[in-house]
Amino acid sequence: MQRFIALQISKPNARNPGPLRASIGTSPPSPMTTISDVFHIPFSRRRLLHSLALATAGFTTRDALAEALLLTPRQTEGPYYPDHLPLDQDADLIHVTGDATAALGTLTQFGGRLLNADGKPVAGASIELWQADNNGCYIHSRGEQNGRQRDAHFQGFGKITTNEKGEYRFRTIMPGLYTGRTRHYHIAVMKGGKRMLTTQLYIAGEPQNERDGILNSIKDPVQKLSVIREFKPAHAESKELVATWDIVMGITPEDPERRRGPGGPPPPPGKGGRRPPQPR
Repeated sequence: MQRFIALQISKPNARNPGPLRASIGTSPPSPMTTISDVFHIPFSRRRLLHSLALATAGFTTRDALAEALLLTPRQTEGPYYPDHLPLDQDADLIHVTGDATAALGTLTQFGGRLLNADGKPVAGASIELWQADNNGCYIHSRGEQNGRQRDAHFQGFGKITTNEKGEYRFRTIMPGLYTGRTRHYHIAVMKGGKRMLTTQLYIAGEPQNERDGILNSIKDPVQKLSVIREFKPAHAESKELVATWDIVMGITPEDPERRRGPGGPPPPPGKGGRRPPQPR
């Protein structure tokens, strides 16, 4: 049976990464249907052409799309991974258990799916999030910036275990700015007790993106766009901003030395890796 594929790709840019639009079927497609809710990862041109060949050879839509997935780029852990973890470590960073006061800042949500390179969901993985609060401060002994105090009502760190569909979601705030960086979220993925991926998520349209050295260390423009997401109001009257972001991880655990990268924390004396932080 002959299969038809129609693709529409807008020219990507940092302000509008834009979804890939496609329809695949047994008859010529009519209006395009978005797959932005299915895959949110930009496609590399070479792998996209290979995927088209797979589809015309009789592979399913899922096979073709999965073949085109691009690994989420690794990024530095940075110097502010918590050296004292909060007792409250859930995926809602806005409220700390036992504290009725919400964190300061613009409310945000982001989530999606954790996938492997074949497009299959990764269940049972732990995804960690840590970030600056509204004042640009981290939950870290050296995390306060330029005399500003950390927001005690902000959790600062959270984690979630992916479900059987690989899904995850965090509720948090827009990260605050501090000298030398654009707004960003830090993400780590753990599976089987091993750190599989460390990366960062950026906000589309941020003026500082163009000058951020960590973001611009990603030289492949398609990979760079894969970690820049647009945050939009949840609905017309909402002040909460929402984004969707799928994470694609490889099968090789990270090298602790490499993930420190520019701006990463120094190793403990006489050790090759970072001491695990203790809850406090």
